Amino acid sequence: MSTITLREYRPGDFRRLCEIDRRCFEPRVAYEVWEMASILRRAGAVTLVAENARGAVVAFVAAHRQKEGKGHIVTLDVLPGYRGRGVGWRLMRLCEKRLAAVGIGTLRLETSVNNRAAQALYRSLGYTFLKRVPRYYPNGEDGWILEKRLVRA
Repeated sequence: MSTITLREYRPGDFRRLCEIDRRCFEPRVAYEVWEMASILRRAGAVTLVAENARGAVVAFVAAHRQKEGKGHIVTLDVLPGYRGRGVGWRLMRLCEKRLAAVGIGTLRLETSVNNRAAQALYRSLGYTFLKRVPRYYPNGEDGWILEKRLVRA
């Protein structure tokens, strides 16, 4: 595997993140440009990117700190050619560490009931499946709500 480097999001990454999101999710599920901008600008946002050896962003995770020690993983996007190589796992672990360091004790996320690879990843990271939500996604797919208790680093 080529070298993958994790780093903080920079504003110059914005267009690439939008492109990656459109490649990872169908049009009815991918975020609109204005939605992505809102996600990344939100107070308490934590966004990390993965770069390949050529310096191209190939994956990212975006999360928010919320009230009362809770956090939310908004999206984890990994380009198809980089899936199954540990990139998403590494991004998630670093994001969890960053959130735990600022007092987040519980982290939630959602994934499609049809996304078995994401479910396996989140299970390997210690997330618990809380409930299935009918028609959670704009395309009509059901979603799983998952949760994890974080340990402060």
